[in-house]
Amino acid sequence: MPLAAGTKLGPYEIVSPLGAGGMGEVYRARDTRLGRDVAIKVLQESLGKGSAWERFEREARAASALSHPNICAVFDVGEADGRPYLVMELLSGKTLREYGGGQPVEPGMVIGLGIQIADALEEAHSKGIIHRDIKAGNIMVTGRGHAEVLDFGLAKYAAAVAESDDTRTMQSLTAAGTVVGTPHYMAPEILQGKPADARSDLWALGVVLHEMLTGALPFQGSTAYEVSAAILGQSPPPLPENVPSGLRTIVERCLAKRPEDRYQNAGDVRRALEALSMSLFPSRSRRPFLWAAVAVVAMIAAAGLYFSHQQSLAAARTLSTGGKPSAVREANEVLELGLVQLQQGNTVQAQEQFRRAAALDAHFAAARQLLGTTYLVQIFVGDSNDASLLYKADEELRSAAQEDPLRPGIHAQLSGVAFMLGDKQRALAEVNRALAQDPISQEARQWRLNLHYLAEENAAAKELALAILERGPLFPPARVILTDILLTEGDGADALRQARTLTEQTPNAINGVQSLSLVYLSTGELDKARSLLVEKRALVGNNYAWRVAWALLLALENKRDEALQAMDGETLKWADVNFTATLRAAEFYAVLGDTSKAIDQLDRAVRNGDERIGWFRKNPRLASIRNDPNFQRIIDSIEARRKQH
Repeated sequence: MPLAAGTKLGPYEIVSPLGAGGMGEVYRARDTRLGRDVAIKVLQESLGKGSAWERFEREARAASALSHPNICAVFDVGEADGRPYLVMELLSGKTLREYGGGQPVEPGMVIGLGIQIADALEEAHSKGIIHRDIKAGNIMVTGRGHAEVLDFGLAKYAAAVAESDDTRTMQSLTAAGTVVGTPHYMAPEILQGKPADARSDLWALGVVLHEMLTGALPFQGSTAYEVSAAILGQSPPPLPENVPSGLRTIVERCLAKRPEDRYQNAGDVRRALEALSMSLFPSRSRRPFLWAAVAVVAMIAAAGLYFSHQQSLAAARTLSTGGKPSAVREANEVLELGLVQLQQGNTVQAQEQFRRAAALDAHFAAARQLLGTTYLVQIFVGDSNDASLLYKADEELRSAAQEDPLRPGIHAQLSGVAFMLGDKQRALAEVNRALAQDPISQEARQWRLNLHYLAEENAAAKELALAILERGPLFPPARVILTDILLTEGDGADALRQARTLTEQTPNAINGVQSLSLVYLSTGELDKARSLLVEKRALVGNNYAWRVAWALLLALENKRDEALQAMDGETLKWADVNFTATLRAAEFYAVLGDTSKAIDQLDRAVRNGDERIGWFRKNPRLASIRNDPNFQRIIDSIEARRKQH
């Protein structure tokens, strides 16, 4: 029977049901010792008997040693009233099956998710842990496209129970939840009675990739017998025409019937997907296009730094004369109109014109580049919290790169998208390509600066920020980062000078308002922060960056109810997707004394790329959570990754 709210399992108190599966039910629960919410998978009573329980404990505890951003953390294992349970990290998001909704997923997104899943498997396999039940229902996807694999350790436990009764059929095992995996994802060798190994997990990964690309499972049947017969004897259905040939090859190799014909380890799959993700199209002779100027107009104008009308039109004329215009005259005219709208700060209207231009000429790389850039900027500056815009940006920018791989600015913008999606390896690769193409690209150097900054490489970050500002004193992102580094190093006076310079140069830009308000909050000048934020509210409208700063101010003013109202679900959604704000959300909850939510947001900040453990340890706004065991777990996981790399 399902457990009622308030039921105790050791130190855990059931709060509400989250779902159910073949092996038991999953609940939201409260850890009464640490005061945090967790997920508990309570297994069927029949699974808590005999030597299988001891094996389950061993496997679960081995899984708990895994520390990886794409693996759901296992906190504890126990037994109450004959029912074993597993305590896990509480995740917010959808399972991969829910995420796809029975519809094909865009190939670029499949590649990104596939890299993360393969990376998780590589980590587990390196520790001798085989999952044995990789499936769409065991992978969670957050709003920003971050994947986490669930249930490490459970499949082997199911195997142990199954081995205790050799007379049970596949159908009965499936019904009882004790089958070693889920039939639709089982590798042929398992169906033939052979032991599973790492390559069996890679078969299941191939099924997941195929399922995402088509919206349906590749091997189907009305009974487990029919499914197994299809797996053993049939080829998977063909993939849609829009799937790149390189991705087809990867899926086909994962789904090779013989284990020796597949990839032999998850690292090989990850590397193949990464190579595909970052591959360039055949080189073409470079023309003297002045696209960097147009891209900068797009990025800076959307960020609130406005050029003159004449400057914007000059950039448009550069496009239509020396910059590979469209063969469709109307497409050029529509794009020029979009640039004018962008110069006036009308990002949404500009975006519509760029979309129209791309529709008029599907091969108009300029329109796609500008469209993708505006999607990225909307998230970055706080005008939108729609994480899907990042994937749209990725799609448009990739399309532009396909039309012209050597287009100036394109790799810098692709780096920005990868960075916002939490893929720092791809971001670094794109930055390197951008700088190889143009060593003094301000945009490319800014994304490299972000990588230094979030890795807490402060000396390198300050040096690069100053170099960027020396060449372009009005380039605000570098000054924003420089201000924040100075704050973390305790140099409030210099940070204040930088923030004031920023607001003097661009009085109405949200990045300047945000930086100066943060300086005031850090130096305890709450009245000045309030005056600034109140003054600028009419100018920035309902901007999410402003709302995060306002919520943090209210928290520091001990106005709890108002603070929680300010940090509403939509604002928190933006903070979750934007690496510049996730730590602010952690600080907000820590100031309010909500340790569980503060830890959760700090964990999200780390997943978004923020690994400044020195700052985490001394940040006064995180003081209330530093003694929490999970705070140290986060620090340890970062240090472990650094040692590994």
